[in-house]
Amino acid sequence: MMDYENIYIHIPFCKQKCDYCNFYSEAAPSPEMIAKFLDKLESKLEALNLTKPVQSIFMGGGTPSLLSPEELQRLHLMVKQHIPLNSDTEISIECNPETLSRERMEIISPMANRISIGVQAFHNNCLNILGRASSLEYIEKALLIAKEFEFDNLSIDLIYGIPGQTQEQWLANLEMAVNSGAKHISCYSLTIEEGSKLISKLDSFAPVDDEEAAEMWVKTGEFLEQKGFSRYEVSNYAKPGAECKHNVNIWYGQNYLGLGPASASFDGKTRWTEPASLDDWLNDKDVEKDFIEPEYRLIEIFIIGLRTVEGWNRDNWEKIPLQKSIHVEWQVMVQKALKVSRIHPELLKVSPKAIRLTEKGLLFWNTIAEAWLE
Repeated sequence: MMDYENIYIHIPFCKQKCDYCNFYSEAAPSPEMIAKFLDKLESKLEALNLTKPVQSIFMGGGTPSLLSPEELQRLHLMVKQHIPLNSDTEISIECNPETLSRERMEIISPMANRISIGVQAFHNNCLNILGRASSLEYIEKALLIAKEFEFDNLSIDLIYGIPGQTQEQWLANLEMAVNSGAKHISCYSLTIEEGSKLISKLDSFAPVDDEEAAEMWVKTGEFLEQKGFSRYEVSNYAKPGAECKHNVNIWYGQNYLGLGPASASFDGKTRWTEPASLDDWLNDKDVEKDFIEPEYRLIEIFIIGLRTVEGWNRDNWEKIPLQKSIHVEWQVMVQKALKVSRIHPELLKVSPKAIRLTEKGLLFWNTIAEAWLE
C-alpha cells in the first residue's frame, strides 16, 4: 500500500443544492446517511495503513460544517488516528456560513489549522441569484465566530460575474473580505453549467459578458495587491505564507488520495475518480481510471502548473515525482515554450531559468494550454 503526500476528504452533504453548483452532494441528508458515510470512511482509512506523514489534508464538499458537533468529533478522531501528521501538516476544512456555529467551531478549531468559508457574496440579492441558503447575517456571524476562535489562517471564497452584479458591488465584496481578517481569498468567475438551476433564471437576469468578467479579474488583482495580497494562481490571492499548500502541491504534480464519492486521486501516474453516487461509493463500485502515457501526464502537470503566477523553473520541474520514472529534460520544455511564445508573445515569458505566463497569459491560460498540445 503506498503513502500519499496529500489527502482530500469529500463530505458529500449540503443543506440545499446551490443553483450554480456542479459538485456531487446530497441535500438534507438523514443522520443515518451521514453515519453510513462515516462508517465507510473509517473503514477505508483503516485499510490504507498510512505510515508516512502527509503534507496536507483538505476536507471539502459539499458542506463539511453541516455535520453535527458529534459527527465532526468522530471525523476528527478518525483523521487523527489513521493519518500520520507532521507539525506543519496543513489541515483545511470548508465551512458554509449558515452552518458554522460556536458548538461546531469548538470541534473544528483543534482539528484544522486552515478554514475556508464559502461566502460567495456579501449582498443578499447576489446570494439569492446563486440559490445560496446563506445571507449577510449568517456571513457576519460566521466571520465573527472565526475571529473569536482566533483562527489564524482564514480563507474566503467569492464569486464574481454574478448576473446583475456591478463592478462597484464586486469591489465592495473584496473590501469586506479583506476587512474580515482573511489571509487568503479565492475569487472564481461564475460558470453557468448546463443542467444547473441557474440556467432557468437567465430569462430574468442577463449574465455578465466575458469582457466585463475579465475587467473584474484585472481589478481584483489590482485591488488586493494594494491590500497586501498577491495573486499566486489564476483565481487565488494570499498574504505572504498563507497560500493553500494542498492546492499548490497538486498543481505541481504531487500525489493525492481522494476519499468520498466523486473524489479524485493521483498516484503520480494514474488518476482515478470515485463513483459520483453515495450508494455506489458505499457499495465499492468500480472507480473510473484515467490511464494516459507518462509523457502526456507530465505535459498535463506542466500545463496545470502554468496557472500559477510563479510558473515553472528547473528546480520544481525536476521535483515532480513522475520524473523519477520518466525523465524529461528542462531544456526540452524551454525549447517547446519558445515555440509557443513565438505564436503568443504577449501571453508567455520564457528564459533559460523560468517559464511563466504574463498577467494577460493567466487570463488566457486556455489559449496557451491548447497551443502547447498542438
